[in-house]
Amino acid sequence: MSLSLKIVMIIISMLTCFYIARKLRKSQMNINDTVFWIFFAVILVLLSVFPGIASWGSRLLGFQAPVNFVFVVVIFLLILRIFIMSIKISVLEDKLKNLTEEIGIRENMSDKK
Repeated sequence: MSLSLKIVMIIISMLTCFYIARKLRKSQMNINDTVFWIFFAVILVLLSVFPGIASWGSRLLGFQAPVNFVFVVVIFLLILRIFIMSIKISVLEDKLKNLTEEIGIRENMSDKK
C-alpha cells in the first residue's frame, strides 16, 4: 500500500470519527449507533496504519489477497449492522401497531360516552 493511500485512508477515517462525534453532540444519533460507527472507523484507521493486520488475517483464513479479507470483514460488519437494525425496526413496528390500536380503542370508548 502506497504512503499516499495510507494518508488518505487515515484522513477519511478520522473525518468520519469527527463527523459521528458531531452528530452525537447535536443529539442526531443514538449512542448505540455512534459506538458501532466509531468502532467501524477505528477498524479502518487500524487497517490503514497497520496493513500487516489485513495480511495476517488473510493468511490466517486462507484468502488469496489481503484486500479480499478487508472486503469480507467490512461486508460482514455491515450485514451484522443491517440485521441489528432490522430487529429494532420490527420491535418499533410492533410498538407502533399496539399504540395505534390502543389509541383507536380509547377514542372509540370516549365516543360512546
